[in-house]
Amino acid sequence: MLCAVTAVLGLLYALLDQDLKRTLAYSTVENIGIIFVGLGLAIAFKTTGLAAAAAVAMAATLLHALNHSWFKSLLFLGAGAVLHGTGRRDYDGLGGLIHRMPGTAALFLVGALSISALPPFNGFVSEWLLFQAVLSGPNFSEPLLRFMSPAVGAMLALAAALAAACFVRAFGIVFLGRPRSTAAAEAHEATRPQLVAMGILAALCLLGGLFASVTIDAIQPLLMK
Repeated sequence: MLCAVTAVLGLLYALLDQDLKRTLAYSTVENIGIIFVGLGLAIAFKTTGLAAAAAVAMAATLLHALNHSWFKSLLFLGAGAVLHGTGRRDYDGLGGLIHRMPGTAALFLVGALSISALPPFNGFVSEWLLFQAVLSGPNFSEPLLRFMSPAVGAMLALAAALAAACFVRAFGIVFLGRPRSTAAAEAHEATRPQLVAMGILAALCLLGGLFASVTIDAIQPLLMK
């Protein structure tokens, strides 16, 4: 429960912040909370004899940790490209960068869709698996765990909605509208190596969603027995 609260609070801080990189840092708090929710569920299911549910929760945990390394790296590289191209990372000094930095904008959008758990990207698969594990909560034998499981599910659903709102806000403020500073109006696109690195991560986010079964098969030996 504490981890689910952490996920929601991390996103509330992200929604209120005015710095692009700090927004991404706060969203990391949310994703770490999600990972620990899955780990806690896996341990609870395992200790109560629900091996199948424990395997699903652990698969969701490991898959989300891997997915997070991809889409968060992509978003931080995008934020670095924005900082390199404008010299600014505060929302008040950005805007309209989709015209000056179209490649960065497109790749950042992939990361934003992935972290918002929207299909067909990888973030959707791991969070969907976690919700499947939460739905096994009524099978707990302990009344307290049966009570807490729906509450955790509700907090995770709230975190998912806040994540989507957070990254709609971030992408809209940074890349859409009109430039709100001279630096934004005169921004330059990221270099080719930067775009290639972001492109590889964006491809992993898409392929990780479309071929999630391959990734799950790869981590199968790591699941709790």
